[in-house]
Amino acid sequence: MMGNHAAVTVILTVWKRNNLREQIEAMLSQTVPPAHIWVIQCMQHVQVRDVLRDYPQVKYFQSDEDLKYFSRFSISIHVQTEYAWVLDDDIIPASPWIEMCIRTCRQHNAIVASNGRIIPPSDFYPERVKGTGYVNRYFVGDSRTLDSVNLCEADTRIDFPCSSYFFRTEWLQYFWGIWPVTFETAEDIHFAASCQIMGGIGTVVPRQTSPSDSGNIRPSYSLDEFASWKKDGFTTTRAEVIRYFIDEKGWKPLLW
Repeated sequence: MMGNHAAVTVILTVWKRNNLREQIEAMLSQTVPPAHIWVIQCMQHVQVRDVLRDYPQVKYFQSDEDLKYFSRFSISIHVQTEYAWVLDDDIIPASPWIEMCIRTCRQHNAIVASNGRIIPPSDFYPERVKGTGYVNRYFVGDSRTLDSVNLCEADTRIDFPCSSYFFRTEWLQYFWGIWPVTFETAEDIHFAASCQIMGGIGTVVPRQTSPSDSGNIRPSYSLDEFASWKKDGFTTTRAEVIRYFIDEKGWKPLLW
């Protein structure tokens, strides 16, 4: 398909946040609407059936087990569209985002994310802020204030994405080509590293200049008590995953 149009399946997740209606509305408002919207809910911490009744076209998958972050990429195997977009429950994109992702994915042959990380040389803890200017250099696309949106001055290569993953569905063969070190966290690192190692696929944060083209206009949603980065041991476990991919699988971050 030519231009910035293609069939996309969006995979939303529900845990303890109650943002589903806003997310679905954001999907339906896209300049290139998705062909399919799937919702995965593990456990039933919030009630979403009333919301889903208003959107009969949305497919709903529910599990009484906590299948954690990797479940999105398990069910993605069944996607039949050219592209898939997996996003966390705190991401609300501007209306051109899918169109931008298709263009960026094709141009760079890369996973597309609204924000992500560059790993400093010899640093296995890239998400621990170290001094003035660290965030500006290594946290790409993140909002800078509580009331801002995700912004990025130019298309930027990164080592791994955060919270939002737009990709060619066929790249899931690389995701599952290396078995995860842990299912507790680091699906973002795992995806980027396995795609780079096995398929030569990079990760890019596209140019975002305002709320009208941002990949996430509600960054404050990720600051609540449910944020994974606030959990004990978060950076330690993720450091183990980074070390495994570098030492055991030959992954080479951009600055290493």
